[in-house]
Amino acid sequence: MKSAAFLAFMLFLSVVAAPAAEREVTSLAELAQAAAQDHQQLRLRPGVYRMADYLTPEVLAAIREGVDRNHRRPPVPMLVFRGHHNRIDLREVVIEIDTRLYRLLPQGGYTRCLIVAGSHNHLLGLTIRNTGPEQGSGGNLLSIAGDGTTIEDVTLHVQGSFPYGYGDLLGKGGPNLVPLQKQSGIQILGSGTRMLRCKVFSRAFGHCFYIQAGDNIRLEDCYAEGSMRATTDMLRDTSGPAFKIHFRSVYANRDGRYLITPGYMKSLSEDGFRTYGGAGSVTLINCTAVNTRAGFEIGARDDAPTKTVIENCVARGCERAYLIGSHTIVRRSRGDTEHGPLLYLRGGRESDVELELTGPGPASLVHVLATIAGENHRVRLTAAPGTPAGPALPILAGFGMPAHGEMASAIAPAPTPNLTLITTLASSPVITSDTLQDAKIETSGATLTDASLRASPGSWQ
Repeated sequence: MKSAAFLAFMLFLSVVAAPAAEREVTSLAELAQAAAQDHQQLRLRPGVYRMADYLTPEVLAAIREGVDRNHRRPPVPMLVFRGHHNRIDLREVVIEIDTRLYRLLPQGGYTRCLIVAGSHNHLLGLTIRNTGPEQGSGGNLLSIAGDGTTIEDVTLHVQGSFPYGYGDLLGKGGPNLVPLQKQSGIQILGSGTRMLRCKVFSRAFGHCFYIQAGDNIRLEDCYAEGSMRATTDMLRDTSGPAFKIHFRSVYANRDGRYLITPGYMKSLSEDGFRTYGGAGSVTLINCTAVNTRAGFEIGARDDAPTKTVIENCVARGCERAYLIGSHTIVRRSRGDTEHGPLLYLRGGRESDVELELTGPGPASLVHVLATIAGENHRVRLTAAPGTPAGPALPILAGFGMPAHGEMASAIAPAPTPNLTLITTLASSPVITSDTLQDAKIETSGATLTDASLRASPGSWQ
C-alpha cells in the first residue's frame, strides 16, 4: 500500500500539472484585469468592442499615472496585457479604435494601442480596426514587448494618418514639410516572438510589420498590404497639404528640384516588413507584401553577428520589392517590377540574395531592375517560368540605391568590392561602375561599363 505522503505528493503534482480552466470575460475592462494575472486561459466573448467604452476617465487617469517620463519618448498604451504565460482566445473578436481617441492620451509619448507586455503569452484570432478621421497617433496598433510571445491569426485594418495620399514625399520623420502623424500596424520588440498567419491591411502612412529589437524572431505566412497612388494624380490635387506647399517634396528629383515628379507610383504606406539594427536573428518565411513602399526592408547592422533570413517570400506591386543591406540571406523568393525595382542592395556586407523576377513588367515609370553596392555580396537573379521578356531594365552593379530609395532621385556609383553576380535575365544588361572591384559576373545578356557609356553617349544622327 502506498504511503499517505506519496499519495499527497501525487495529488500535488496533478494539481500543478493540470491546465487552468478557460475563463470567459465579457468586456475589455474585465479582459485587462484578467490578463494582468499569470497562467490564465482566457476567452473574450465574441463580438465587437469599442475602445472608447474602455477608456473611461478612471482608466485614462491610470494611463497618465503610469507613463514613465524618464524616457524621451515613453510608450503610452490604451490597453495592456501584463500577465505571463497566458493563452488569450480572441477569435471572432473585433476591437474598434476611433482615431479621435488618440487625443485623449498623454502627449509626448509613443502611442501603442495594445501592448502585450508580459512574457510567454499566446494571443489568438483578434481583429483590430480603426474608425474615425484621417489622423494618426505617431505609434502603432499592436506592440509585442514581452519575450516568448506567439501571435496567431491576428488581423489589423489600419487607417488614420496625416498626411495621407502622398507616401513619404512630404517627409517621413524629419525633415517634414507638413506636420506628420504616422499610424503603423505591428511592432515587435520581444525576443522569441512568433507571428503566424497574421495580416495587416494598411490605409495609413506607417509600417505594416516592423521589428525594432529582440532576437530569435520568426514570422510565417504573414501578409502586408498597402495601396498605391500615381504622382501624376497627386499633381492634379486642387486642395490639401501638397497643393498648399506647391507640390514640393523632401527629395531632390533627377533635375535637382525638390518637387513631386510625374510618372511614378508611390505607396501610401511605409514598408510591408521592416527590420532595424536593434533586432537580432530574424526569419521571415512564406510572407507576402503587396503595394507597400518596400516589400521587405532589412536594416541589419554591418557588424551584426547573425543573419536575417527571407525564405519563400513574395513582393508584388511595391515601390521596391526588396531593399537589403548587411548579413541577409534571401532564398526561393520573388518579386515584380510593376511599380519599382526588384532589388536595391544598398550597401553593407556579406549578403546572399537569390531572387526570381515575376510579372509582366512595369506599369509605370521604372528605371532599373536592380542596383547593387556593398562588400562581399553574392546575388543571383532569374526569371520565373513563363515570365515574358520585359523592357531592358538594367542591373546596375557598383551603384547605390537612389537617395532614400526614391525613384525620381538620381542613382550614383558606390563602392562594391568582391561581388559575385549571376543573372539569367537576358533582356536586362548589366552596367558596371568604376567602383566595382574584384567582381565575378555571369550574365545571359549584355555587359556595359558606365565609363564607356559616358564616353560615347550617342548622337541624334
